[in-house]
Amino acid sequence: MKKIIILLGLCLLSSTASIAANCEYSCVEPYDINGKFSTFISNITGLNFTQTKISEAVLKKSISKTVKGDKNLKVDIESYSAKDLKNGIFKSLLISGENVVVEDIYLSSLELKSLCDFNYVQYDKKGNLTFKEDFPMSFNITMDSDDINNTMKSEKYKKVINDVNKLGLGGIKVASTTSSIRGNKFYYALNIEIPFIKKEQKVEISADIKVKNGKIDFDNTRLASNSFNLDLKRFDFLMDYLNPLDFSVNIFNNKDAKVYIKNIAIKNNTIVTDGTVVVPKD
Repeated sequence: MKKIIILLGLCLLSSTASIAANCEYSCVEPYDINGKFSTFISNITGLNFTQTKISEAVLKKSISKTVKGDKNLKVDIESYSAKDLKNGIFKSLLISGENVVVEDIYLSSLELKSLCDFNYVQYDKKGNLTFKEDFPMSFNITMDSDDINNTMKSEKYKKVINDVNKLGLGGIKVASTTSSIRGNKFYYALNIEIPFIKKEQKVEISADIKVKNGKIDFDNTRLASNSFNLDLKRFDFLMDYLNPLDFSVNIFNNKDAKVYIKNIAIKNNTIVTDGTVVVPKD
């Protein structure tokens, strides 16, 4: 179970995943678990409690290799029995932390919680994980403007900008981006380079944020600066590629995982979003 927990933690908190229009999953009745007597003996001897605490510590240690600034990282596992846990079967898993950095994505807080009462993940000698059943988790993320700006400094986000610049938008190139949240409004600014103009031009827009087809989308985009005029249709095109909020929730490993955003709102100048991530069974 130690290796399962390590790999499972890295699988949940790693690179990227696809944003899905829906996030269907199914929970099944428990099977392949120990009998009630074995579970009873495990519980009264304290073996289950001890094994759970060991697994929690191992998972926390493994996640700390991927998650930085995780002093407040919390891991809770509820199991059926020590033997079931060793075999990769458990009731629930909860991972939460504050001020975390996952693969250069900055978050004020993160919570992941399993959604089924029966979870079954197997591990082979080659280090491969097999999800015997769908493994769905709910997530809750908060981000402030500092989180978003730090994330946009990452090499991965810079690559997104470089890819946009390769599209050849009439010679316009994005030099840098920043964001801010003021009065519970989201603002996004671009410094852009324009042919035949030596000085970079700064364009700032404000926008409402909403969920559309399971993705974070900007609505009612409007210019917040009057120093430069730009066709908002072209700007909307840029934002489809550069959306730093969608980028920030893309923290889950790509083992065919599907991410579905349910809600997003700005409260106290902090963006709060929740949804579901599902690793489908193999």
